[in-house]
Amino acid sequence: MTGQYILLMFVALFGGSLVSYIVGHWSKKPCKASGLVALIALLLTLAAFIPLAQQVAAGEIPAAAIGDGLFAIVLQADALSVFMIAVILLLSLAATIYSWNYMEEDEGVEKYYGLLLLMIAGMIGITLSTDLFNLYLFFELMAVSSYALVAFRKENWEPIEAAFKYLVMSAVGSAFVLLGIAITFMYTGNLQFAAVAQNIADVPTQVVLLLVAMFLGGFGVKTAMAPFHTWLPDAHSAAPTGISAMLSGVVIETGFFAMLKVLLNIFAGVNLTMGLVLALFAVVTMFAGNLLALVQKDIKRMLAYSSVAQIGYILMGIGLGIYYGAVSGLTGGLFHIMTHAFMKGLAFLCAGVIIHQIGTREIADMRGVGKYMPLTAAGFTIAALALAGVPPFSGFMSKWLIYNAGVEVGSTVGIVFAAIAIANSILSLGYYLPVISAFYAKDTATEIHLHDAPTWCAVSIAGLIVLTVALGIFPQVGLKFVYPAVNVIAGLIG
Repeated sequence: MTGQYILLMFVALFGGSLVSYIVGHWSKKPCKASGLVALIALLLTLAAFIPLAQQVAAGEIPAAAIGDGLFAIVLQADALSVFMIAVILLLSLAATIYSWNYMEEDEGVEKYYGLLLLMIAGMIGITLSTDLFNLYLFFELMAVSSYALVAFRKENWEPIEAAFKYLVMSAVGSAFVLLGIAITFMYTGNLQFAAVAQNIADVPTQVVLLLVAMFLGGFGVKTAMAPFHTWLPDAHSAAPTGISAMLSGVVIETGFFAMLKVLLNIFAGVNLTMGLVLALFAVVTMFAGNLLALVQKDIKRMLAYSSVAQIGYILMGIGLGIYYGAVSGLTGGLFHIMTHAFMKGLAFLCAGVIIHQIGTREIADMRGVGKYMPLTAAGFTIAALALAGVPPFSGFMSKWLIYNAGVEVGSTVGIVFAAIAIANSILSLGYYLPVISAFYAKDTATEIHLHDAPTWCAVSIAGLIVLTVALGIFPQVGLKFVYPAVNVIAGLIG
């Protein structure tokens, strides 16, 4: 049986979700107890993932099947899914450890960890799905868990409003995806990617284009690409900070992964056109995110709009890679998924520590915190410079590959795309530098006695600092996972 490690990952996550809730419910210290179970579940998942990744690296195609017939669950790993799972698990570990301190004062925290593990299971399931039906089920598992986590602090109006907005917009997107799946089944009689791809040539062109639009728009809501991004700032601002980091770092990227998986596996005939469409969406998404971030006074809303802009880079890299066959575009787009997860996760975790102490998200009230919180302020500074694409940090390396993709295609259009990407990186300094400047101002805006991040928050922040710096200085460490994933996409493009 080649798929035992796949099954073990889900046993650890689903079992951990249940046990963390039960243990936390009966414990006198629910945050530590439930959080410890969640960490153990993630470590067990990682322990199952490592041999799975080794199997894939050795050229095997591990697969696990539950049931048979049309609605059987068939999960299969390849280099692309291994890449995405690695990113998901690393950021999940950081968010879980961070929450040990950050969530200590919250009630019902056992539900928080249980839902977090379910959300992670949904994301991993998306990466491994081989058919539309199960991909949709895992997509909804991720979505429903994330709605509940955004609304976790339900005693305040803001999380409820943000979660409701997120729910409504995502429900519309999910409806388009579900309708697309129904039409696909109606015309092809199958939901398996391979079988649908074989029969799609017999489907009328107008229907194929309609399906592409449905999947692009439906998954585009979860990806937060403009103009489907409007749920994201509210959700990121209202959610507990560990969840903000997950939403921005891996949830919206997993939404894009689902979109890419469906479109590349099924609609090979429109791949070139789709690449150009993604690149055009990238331009709109970059400008929308950056321009809106420039006017924000709330640090979490600023970071949320920054995430919209960063998704634009991923869209541009993959779009140019598909349309022009630019390998550096595919490489840069995937590498930016990795680097963005860690640098944006770092930015949110640092911001969360500051917000927790001063009691406000207003940037103006954060003046001078760097003097009292050196690790936290340094972590945010590194993350912000990395997100802006400043060397030698990781964001520069992934963005450089995307810039290079625009240049290497040898066309005016490609150069224009590269110039737009560079201009947006410069534009982003307009909202990162004022925050950094405020942190290190000589005067302090608050009278509250400040201290640096507590132990477990500091551990997560330090770990993400190491990843953000190391992937900039030694990009080949991350690219070892990226190159095989690029080969999978290149094979699907043909």
